[in-house]
Order: sequence, then C-alpha cells, then structure tokens
Amino acid sequence: MGTDSSRHSNQSKATSGAVAKVKLESHGEPAKGRAPEVRRAMLDVAAELFAERGFRGTNLRDIAEALDMSRPGLYYHFPSKEKLLEALIEEVTVSAERKLEEIAFEADRDPEVALRLVLQMSAQWVLDNNILFRVLDRSEVEMSEELKASHAKSKKAIHRHFIRIIERGVAIGKFRPVDPHIAALTIVGMRNWAAWWYQSEGRLPKQVIVETIAEMAVRSLLRPDAHRMRSDQMEDVLRILKEDIAHLDHLLNE
Repeated sequence: MGTDSSRHSNQSKATSGAVAKVKLESHGEPAKGRAPEVRRAMLDVAAELFAERGFRGTNLRDIAEALDMSRPGLYYHFPSKEKLLEALIEEVTVSAERKLEEIAFEADRDPEVALRLVLQMSAQWVLDNNILFRVLDRSEVEMSEELKASHAKSKKAIHRHFIRIIERGVAIGKFRPVDPHIAALTIVGMRNWAAWWYQSEGRLPKQVIVETIAEMAVRSLLRPDAHRMRSDQMEDVLRILKEDIAHLDHLLNE
C-alpha cells in the first residue's frame, strides 16, 4: 500500500502544470487535431520522470500511467524509451542548432548584435526547456552510440556558431583578443547552467533572466573602447595598448 501511494505521488508530480491539462481519449489516441499538443505532453512527462528517476529507472508503463492513457496508445507514438529520448534530443539540441544557424552565418551582422541575439534566443530556449536539458545531461552516458553521435553533432554545431561570431568580433576589433573556442565554451556553459538553477516561480521574470545572461556574456567580450579616449590612468592606457598589440598579432597570424 505504501509503495502504491509513493508511486502515485511521483506520478502526480510528473503530470503537474500544463501537462496535466492535456486529456487523452480512453483508447489512448489523441483527440483529432491535437496530436502536437499530446506529443508535447508525452515528452514533458517523459522528461520529468527521466529527471526524477533516471532513464534506466523509468519505463514506458510509468509514462503511460502518468498520462492516464493505455500503453498501446503511448506505443503508437513512441515504441521505446530510446525513441522518446531521441525525440527529446531533437527538441533540445537539434532544434536549437537550426535556430542559431541563420544568425551565426549572417556575416554582415554586427558581432555584438549577433552574439546578443544568439544568447537571448538560446537562453530563452534553455529556460523554456530546463527539465529537458537536465535530462539530457544526466542521460548522456545511457544513450545508444547513434544517439550519442547525434547529440554530440548538434552540440558541436552550436559551439561552432558561437565561435564564428566571436572570431568575427575579434577580427574587426569589437571583441577583446580572446581564444574563440574557450570563450564560446565559457559562454555556452554559463547559459546551460541556468537550466539547473532557474525556477519559474522565482522572484525575477524569465525575460529579465534571459536578458541578464545575454548582457553579461556580451560585456565579458567587448573591448572597453568607450573608456579609451577618456582615461588618464596609466594602467588603463597600458591595458588598452596590450589589447591593441594582441589584436595586431592576431591579424598578422591569421
């Protein structure tokens, strides 16, 4: 009896919020015209259960019961846990990579503007899907080799988009002469970590957090040009001179 009660409590937690509002037909198939909404509910419940119990500790029966639907109804959409995890990867990394590609490849866009847009877009995506991000981080070791390869490919592509923007900013002197790879890893890591500490019921609105993350990342790379002509401090002059020399060295060694 205690085990059933505990299990029911866990399932109730997994179907809280918007997920619990999705109603399925008694035979487990979605109401006509609502397949995308139902599919999203399945992914949300799967993500919450994976986050709570781990990928190995969750089975399709748990997910079906949390959704109050039959197992055949769930199997109709996702015949295995691996297919659910594959769909979650598609939702998080593959879709995000596609969204960032357009901005990253606009060579004529100002690097500061491009970096801020990419960070705002991707930070918003992380906060909107924070449970999914945590699941993928915890489940990576349990993925099949094929899923690992797909996940890694999309993560590398996202990293390359950040690198291209930073390289362009360094090349035109808009960003400090940092190593673009390290800078990109640092910024992406800062953005991803928000998935672990963000709480929708926290004291700050989501949009404020998104803009703060983007602003802090961009400011960490911008050269202090506004300070250049007004400073009469020797240490400021020396710092700017060193940055100019580093920038010249970067251009000479391209």
